[in-house]
Order: sequence, then structure tokens, then C-alpha cells
Amino acid sequence: MQSFSSIRMSLCAAVAALTLTISASAQTSFRAFWADAFSPGYKNASEVNSMISRALAARYNAIIVEVVAFHDNVGVGHGAYYNSTILPKATDIASNFDPLATVIAQAHANNIEVHAWIVPYRVSSVWPPSGNALLTANPQWLMAESANIGAGPTKIGGSTGYFTLDPGSPDAQEYLTSIVRELVTNYQIDGINLDYIRYVQTNAGYPASNSYTNSGLQRFRDLTGFVGTPPSTGNTAWNDFRRQTIDEYVRRLRAEIPSITSNPRQPLRYSADLICFGNAPASFTSSDPYNLFSNWRMWMEQGWLDMAIPMNYKREHVSNEATWYRNWVNSANTWTYNRHFVAGQGNYLNTMAGSVAQLSYALNNGADGICTFSYDATADQNTNGTPEADWTWYTAYLPTNLFTTTATPPTMPWRNPATATEGTLWGRVTDAATDAPIDGATVQVGALPAVKTDGNGYYVVTLVPAGASGTAYNIAANAPGCPISNANNILVTRAGLTRRDFHVCPTIDYPGDMDNDGDVDGADMNLIFFCFRGPDFFYAPGNFCLNGDADTDTDMDMMDLAEVQQSFGN
Repeated sequence: MQSFSSIRMSLCAAVAALTLTISASAQTSFRAFWADAFSPGYKNASEVNSMISRALAARYNAIIVEVVAFHDNVGVGHGAYYNSTILPKATDIASNFDPLATVIAQAHANNIEVHAWIVPYRVSSVWPPSGNALLTANPQWLMAESANIGAGPTKIGGSTGYFTLDPGSPDAQEYLTSIVRELVTNYQIDGINLDYIRYVQTNAGYPASNSYTNSGLQRFRDLTGFVGTPPSTGNTAWNDFRRQTIDEYVRRLRAEIPSITSNPRQPLRYSADLICFGNAPASFTSSDPYNLFSNWRMWMEQGWLDMAIPMNYKREHVSNEATWYRNWVNSANTWTYNRHFVAGQGNYLNTMAGSVAQLSYALNNGADGICTFSYDATADQNTNGTPEADWTWYTAYLPTNLFTTTATPPTMPWRNPATATEGTLWGRVTDAATDAPIDGATVQVGALPAVKTDGNGYYVVTLVPAGASGTAYNIAANAPGCPISNANNILVTRAGLTRRDFHVCPTIDYPGDMDNDGDVDGADMNLIFFCFRGPDFFYAPGNFCLNGDADTDTDMDMMDLAEVQQSFGN
């Protein structure tokens, strides 16, 4: 029997361990604010100095800076708030000033993360978009409302709306991906943050040009065999496809961002600002985000995002909205799937006390952090619907009433090889004869669920289980009307990113193309040597080794090897 003193020592040790755990947890939390392009904050060096000082005083550890709100450069908030070769630069900034670079330099000097905030699809208020020659030359990349199909560039949302890219257009997807690649390559940002990653209304998604063969609608027809034009509501397949078009961009960036290994801040955090209108739904598929084709619960479930930031903007002094806020926090916390949930909160709608009440609820009920909107509009102290820039939010109220100690952003164990248990595999499926991408090809990785390629031929498979030294998988790419292409023993490592492309539908039957991908390379030679058995070792019909049987005598010997060598490198 244990003595009383030994029991007391054990209890003390347990309490000490629990206290340490709680303390460590309290010191790890994502604390950010959105700094929007339409308000002061980073338009000149003085504004940046003030923003960093306030973030430090309030003990924030991250800033989400809006670097692309519109793709033209007319007016406040329009243009790139960084040096871009793709987008026109914003005009409401100091001369020869790089807002993003300045924020990064000062924030990193003070251990504050900087995330580049992008609004992908919204282009401009007028057409053509000033300063953007690429989009001006490609109006077919825009989408239209159902009533304006084929009418050329028209606004989504009527006269007060905006010219908007078609999420289903592979050309638009490639253009938007190039912007993200530029940011990750040229700036030591800590993350990419997507906003308005959805449709804004259900009667959108139709082509601005009927002759554009790469429109979302034409892709839908080609992939499904649908004839005509589906209605804006009521057609499940058309709704699912429009949801798929947003999925494709979100999924593509899951691989593109970490593929840029030259950025020393890797692994970057990949996040999205997610709508959560009204009250939380009983089922996500009955929610506003799902009905606006933003299936963000699935993005978390698939591990595409590192961090979900629901924009849970509710007024604490309105009882039903206060309840809705808490319901959304509770629901979002069940849809994390081992990724991070950060509670977006509208401090511009609330008194400072109301904001702290909401932030405290989120942090005490499972959130991995918070993000307030916005830096400039800190409170509505009079609850009269007019937000104010009350800087005491940073200098006095928040550090006294909530953030009383500093915290570091949480780590991402799924992005760390020492703690991850899974990796990501991606690549592109193209036609071997034309190098054109294959839309809707099926890619199967081992026994995992098959995935489809997007309009640019890209596939991404996440959550691929990987052992401590990696796990090898056999992959099959299947395009309609073509032989199945195989790639065997492709190694996927923990927290790693493995790329394997496929060239399908070969027009020349090269002897030795063991995996049917339109060439004879090192992967084929490995299979050839595996199959090499010499004369009189016969293979039954259907055996893949017969792909190397150049003289068609149902064995693999020196005669076949001589023929295969002539094809090597093709």
C-alpha cells in the first residue's frame, strides 16, 4: 500500500503536469486581424509603423494583409499591393512603395506572421479593367448571369455588381494560380489567405462568350453529356459542378504552395475566409456556403486547408445574433478534421466588451485562435451601426481584458515530417500526342478513393498514409478511350509533396512503354528488368510484362531489350 506522502507526491506531480499542459496550450494561439485594402494601414511607411506598433501592443501574432482585392487599378483598394508582373499596382500608395515587403520586414522583425489575403474572382467595377492587359484581351474568361449568357462582359449582381472571373474556366484558374505562385516565390510571406472563395449568387456561372470552348458551362457539357443550358437552380449535377469549380482551385493550391521550396518560410499556412451567414445549419449541405457552391467543410475533411476562418460576424448586443455566433463556433469546431479552426469575429459590429465576450467564447470552446475584422474599424462603441477606429482597442482594452500574455501561433503537425503521418501526391495528366491537359481523367493511388483531374489536367491526392521512411504506391491514370497508364512504387513521404505526371493516349506504341504513359524512361526500364526472364519464359495474355515484348513471342529476352533500347528517351 502506498504511503500518504507518496500519494501526495503523485498528486502534486499530476497537478504540475496538468498545469504545464494548460500553460503551454494557453501560450499557443493564432491571433490575427484582417487589414483591408480600402482603409489606412499599409499605404505608406508611417501607416505600417503604426500598424505594427498596435499589433505588438495588443499581443497579436499575425496580420492578414489584403494584397489583391480587385484586378484593375482604378480607385482605392484596387490593384496589387505588392510588386507584380501580372497585376497592375495599386495607385493609392506612396511613390515607389512596396506595401507587402514593408509589412513583412517590420512584422518579421517583431515575430509577427504576415499572410497574403487575395480575392480571386472579383475583377473590376468597369470594363475593361484598367492596367490589366491580360484580362482585357480575354473577356471570355468572365462569367455571366443566366439572363446574360453569351452577351460579353457583364456584371454579376447587376449595376452595383462586379465583373467576375468564371471559376470553371481552366484559363482563369491558371491565371489565378500564377498570382499565388508569384507571391509565394517573391515574398517571404507566412501564408496565403483566400476570400470570396465562392459564387455570390446562384444564377451565376454561365459564359460571357458562347464560342469559348473552355467555359465552365462547356466543360460541364463535355464531362456529363448534358445538352443545352441548365437552369440556375434545381439541377443537381450543374450545382455539383459549380461546387467542383471552386474545389478545383482550392485543391490545386494545396500542392502549388508547398511546391515552391525556395520560400524560406515554408511550410506556409493555407487558409480561407468562409461564409457563415445567419444561424448554423443542422446539416452543412443545407447551409448558405454549400448553396453558394463553397463546400468548405469538405476542404477541411480532405486536408486541403491548413486553417479555416469562418467570418462569423454577429452583434453581441442582439440576442439571436449572439446565439448564432456561438452556434457557428460550436459547429465549425466539429468540422476541423485535425486542422486548425480560427474564429473570425466582427469587432466592427460590437462594443469592445462585446468583442471580448465573443473572442473568449471561441477560445474557450475549441478554437485554435481568432481573427478580428478589421484593423481599422475596431469597434461600434455606440452600437449605432457606425464602426470607429478606436486605437485603444490595441493599446489598452485587448491587452488588459483578453490577451494579457503573449502567444505563438500553433504549429502544423501535419506539415512536419517528425509528427505527420501522411503526405500529398499530385501531378498532371496530358495527352501524349498534343500535350493538352486531360479534363476529368481518373487517377487512382493504391486503394485510396479515386480523384478526377481539373480542366488543366491536375490531380491532387491528400491524406496519403506514409510510414516513417515513406510508403510506395502504385498509381493508375485512366482517360476515356485510352489504355490505363501506370506508375509503380511512387514514394510518398510524411508531410512530403510527391509529383508524378502522366502522358496518356500514346499515338506511337513504343516497345518497352511498360506503364503506358507514352514514353520509355527510367521507370519503364525498372519494370523491364523486373520482367526480364529470358527466352522460353512465357507470359500469359494480359500480363503487363508483355508491354516490353517487342518481338511478340510472349517472353522477355535479349531480342526485346535491343528493341527497347532504341525507344529509350522517347
